[in-house]
Amino acid sequence: MSANNSNLDPETSELLQQRYGYRKSSKGWKISALLVFAVFVPWLVWSAWHHSNPEIRVTLISFQNESEKSIEITYLVERRDPKQPLSCTLLARDIDKNVVGEIEDLVPASTTRSKTITTTIPTRIAPVNAAVLECNAARS
Repeated sequence: MSANNSNLDPETSELLQQRYGYRKSSKGWKISALLVFAVFVPWLVWSAWHHSNPEIRVTLISFQNESEKSIEITYLVERRDPKQPLSCTLLARDIDKNVVGEIEDLVPASTTRSKTITTTIPTRIAPVNAAVLECNAARS
């Protein structure tokens, strides 16, 4: 029952309360919602920033078949800490998507956050495409 029905006589008001289950509003849910909102929004902002700005980001630029036994791959590595050397796993695949070549490419530390690298992956049969599987901090 809303405040607009406050001008009804007490009997009608009681009947409406019994019929429609009216209860007086409480502010408890508003306080709970405010607390959840106060915790959730900062976490959401942090989570969005953290996952959109990873420590290491790799972008495949191109690959080109050099011969029947190798493929050339060019990729871009972006990292927050340019002093950190990286180890990138590169793959070459055949027409049936089988891995026909795999190498670990070491990316040395540098002074710039991003670096374009071109590497040749040797293969056992004719490759069709190449990819960067992952890049991680190099182990000493």
